[in-house]
Amino acid sequence: MDSLVLIAGVLAAGIRLATPIALAALGETVGQRAGVINVGVEGIMLVGAMIAVLFSVLSGSPWVGLLAAILVGVLLASVHAYFTVVLKLDQIVCGIAMLFLGAGISGTVFRMTLATSGTAVQVPGFTPLDLFGLGRVPVIGPLFFGHHALVYIAVAAAILLLYLFNRTRLGLMTRAVGETPQAANAMGIGVDRLRFAAVMVGGGFAAAGGAFLSTAQLWGFVENMTAGRGFLAIACVVFARWNPLGAILIALGFGIADAVQIRLQSVYPGIPYQWFTIVPYLVALISLAFASRNSSMPAALGIPFRKH
Repeated sequence: MDSLVLIAGVLAAGIRLATPIALAALGETVGQRAGVINVGVEGIMLVGAMIAVLFSVLSGSPWVGLLAAILVGVLLASVHAYFTVVLKLDQIVCGIAMLFLGAGISGTVFRMTLATSGTAVQVPGFTPLDLFGLGRVPVIGPLFFGHHALVYIAVAAAILLLYLFNRTRLGLMTRAVGETPQAANAMGIGVDRLRFAAVMVGGGFAAAGGAFLSTAQLWGFVENMTAGRGFLAIACVVFARWNPLGAILIALGFGIADAVQIRLQSVYPGIPYQWFTIVPYLVALISLAFASRNSSMPAALGIPFRKH
């Protein structure tokens, strides 16, 4: 029984740690399905984390902070979309610029607002739910019924996106724009318009991931607190072959690896903690190495669409 409780605890922690990555991965899936890659996801997550904390403190509600973070994430993503979709500039270069822009904005806003008080600021944050009163049931309670609301929203969003891509006209249009933009344009589909919208949706999801990190996990903001989770989100998308449900399952694997390394630090205190911290990133690199052999990416991914 004790081993079951331990395993359930690790899995439950893995789910919580995976949620920011999963939300960002869902957004990146939408953008890449439309043919636009945004390697600046990390920067948008950082800004989302900062804005969520700031507006949670100002309003007293983490939901207001979440909404503000999503709106700012959409705004930042629209900047990326303008340069990559409208001006047809290199998507990787623009994404790297977005990464540094987000890191700079989040740190600067933090120093100009919350950090100026000189005292610890009480951040209203999300608390775990107790669905149907089952959250306190041993083993299954913490694993299935005791998570934050955004965890369940992320799962629902993945299922919805999977249905959208495979069963709706909008989803088929998005896939067409990402795979055969010239053919989509010939059929009267606004390629640039749909790509622009997809990138904006991706920015909203990424900011929501950052907001979860700062208002559900930490209840505060620390500069560069995302610690590479944006890049893990991109790895999830590639490894899952642009399947939304697969992306959050891969994110769960990274989350569990992170939960395991945290526990290993207490079991082996003599080993430098840095060796354990790199575990999730090693898992990502190994996963990408195997996935890249057989991945079939959207044909037009990263290629600017130009009308002829």
